[in-house]
Amino acid sequence: MLTEKNKTKAIVFWCLTAVIMAVIFYLSAQVADDSAEQSGFILELLSKVFSSLGLTDHIVRKTAHFLEFAALCFMFNYSLCYTKGKFQKILSVLLTSSYALSDEIHQIFVEGRSCQFSDWLLDTCGALFGLLMFLIVYFLIGKIKSGRKRSSKDIN
Repeated sequence: MLTEKNKTKAIVFWCLTAVIMAVIFYLSAQVADDSAEQSGFILELLSKVFSSLGLTDHIVRKTAHFLEFAALCFMFNYSLCYTKGKFQKILSVLLTSSYALSDEIHQIFVEGRSCQFSDWLLDTCGALFGLLMFLIVYFLIGKIKSGRKRSSKDIN
């Protein structure tokens, strides 16, 4: 059963999840030339800061894919956790992977873009990374909260 506090958190996290999905859709809807121009701009910025890394357009684009879907899975985890009241690890990865598949299919219809199995696989790996980050953050927040409870008991 959802408490009023959890209901509010669930709404916030579902809204954030929808924003990430909308950003992914927007980026995937860009024709290849516009997308290349954007990643070229980001590559230029990163190259100025990290000149010795030897970044390429390919690395920037694939890293963006990975991180977009890591963030999506992270948000799905919080959204589902506050909605269902418990972890939904497998469901969050399945939802993210399914959205990644729909994203690849969507790109078939965008000029100069294509559907690539390797991108779906990379996106799904990003989802698994997002799940791992969620579990780490959730664990750390739990440790901090339990430390605060112990500290308040020590003071009394």
